Amino acid sequence: MRQLHSKTPSAERMGTAPFGSLKAVAFIAAGLFALGTAVPGAASTRDDRYFETVRSIDLMGDVTREVAENYVDTVDISRLLYSGIDGMLDTLDPYTVFLDREESRELGDLTSNQYAGIGITIAALDGGIYVTSVEKGWPAEKAGLRTGDRISVINDVRLAGKSLDAVRELIRGNVGSPVTLQIQRQGTESFTCRLVREEVRLSTVGHAAFIGGNGGIAYISMTSFADRSGADLRGALGQLQREAAGRSFKMRGIILDLRENPGGLLDAAVDVTGSFVAKGSPVVSIRGRSAGASRSYATTGTPFDASIPLAVLINARSASAAEIVAGAVQDLDRGVIVGERSFGKGLVQSVIRLPYENALKLTTAKYYTPSGRLIQKEAGNAHGARDVLPRKNAGDGTAEVFRTARNRKVYGGGGILPDIQAADPEPSLYLESLEMKGLLFLHAALWRASHPLPPVSSDSTALVQSFSGFLEEQGFTYRSLADRKLEELKKLLSGENAEEAKRAMAAYRTMEVEIAAGREREIGRASREVYTALREEILRHYDERLAVMAEVSHDPMVLKAIEILSSPRSYRKLLSR
Repeated sequence: MRQLHSKTPSAERMGTAPFGSLKAVAFIAAGLFALGTAVPGAASTRDDRYFETVRSIDLMGDVTREVAENYVDTVDISRLLYSGIDGMLDTLDPYTVFLDREESRELGDLTSNQYAGIGITIAALDGGIYVTSVEKGWPAEKAGLRTGDRISVINDVRLAGKSLDAVRELIRGNVGSPVTLQIQRQGTESFTCRLVREEVRLSTVGHAAFIGGNGGIAYISMTSFADRSGADLRGALGQLQREAAGRSFKMRGIILDLRENPGGLLDAAVDVTGSFVAKGSPVVSIRGRSAGASRSYATTGTPFDASIPLAVLINARSASAAEIVAGAVQDLDRGVIVGERSFGKGLVQSVIRLPYENALKLTTAKYYTPSGRLIQKEAGNAHGARDVLPRKNAGDGTAEVFRTARNRKVYGGGGILPDIQAADPEPSLYLESLEMKGLLFLHAALWRASHPLPPVSSDSTALVQSFSGFLEEQGFTYRSLADRKLEELKKLLSGENAEEAKRAMAAYRTMEVEIAAGREREIGRASREVYTALREEILRHYDERLAVMAEVSHDPMVLKAIEILSSPRSYRKLLSR
């Protein structure tokens, strides 16, 4: 929801191109090379590098001037120069980027996990802007907004045709300022509500609850790593501990779910790890070109519990800070890692503030786990005519073996390879098609409007019938993969001569009948899966917690983690082999 926008120049950076400043950079370059240590034989190398830098800057100035003065159409030179910056950084890595003023602000929102607003997330569906979640305790919830509401007007501005980014900007504003929304809700007349914006701070703990009956297994999911993630986690653990005491049982294990977690702040990852390992335990080291860019990080606080059985869930979209936590837990033999090899994002970015409220997010180092494994998954360089980095091949270090604190073998190759490998189930193409069009969400809003209580098992027949009627009203037609291939074949046949096309069309019609029958079988096979997803989506419109608990009850990774944590013998064996 709060991803960085594409690199569109802001108003502050339009205007006349400062050609003179390009020449001035040459003097800066001279200063940089003059700082080099006096090493015999190095002077000529520094001179060569200085000459190449100055020559390149001069050339950039000359090219810019020629384009400005002689290109066939009028060129916005400021935009051209900023595009040049983007192009230059694109040759390095995907995470080194130039940030304009708006993107710099967005980055601040992401790392603090707070912003001035009303506490909702939104999505564009079926030509409208819908509320997809409401954060508890913030203005939207206090005003009675709920998941499934459609926002049609903000401060007298109609949202028809507005982009999602434009709508976000209308909702956000200064703390204490009012915002008026016109809401359309299924089953009621449209209504208007006036809210006052607050500094919304979102917890990075998505959900925390006991699962699997009274076995004492706690489940905690984390959505990202921001500046208060450690405190968020400790708060959730403390609440679960009090709940267990109130229900007269003991917390016997913790599942920390880091799937889909894109990471965040390094310090937050160290703080989160500190809840589970002894004070002073190594967590991660960073290594860069300069001495100042290399450092080791260890925990500094007293852990919540340094011995309670722990399982960490990861998948291919667990990245960065999430991988730091998983890597430290694995290397210190503190817990079992379950899931898929993680993303492999092990590059450290430093945010360098630039003039005119711009910023540079620059890769300055790489992450290494306590055993020395590089987290970054080397994908290999895209070699071209102007390589700017040393060439490297994908997969370097995959077979390299490292040792944990108890001398277990763990492997390099980028990302974190789990102790127990398990995959998230892939949704069927039919379910994906329904979700892409937002049909589960839209039907859930309709169901919520006419049912005051969440669905129970006895509602299954009515729910399926309601959804089938809804799809018919929406005019939804599922096109299977075979349907798409058949459509391509039909286009090819249209180019044949009449006689050949006539013969081919007879075979085409036979295939059409067979594919239609196959489509119905495919829909039938997916029916249980669709019903489960639909029920969970409807539950989410009543209470997010209900939906999560329903989902984890049949989640294969969670069930595997429960199995491991429920067997002390199996758990110890995994950490000693």
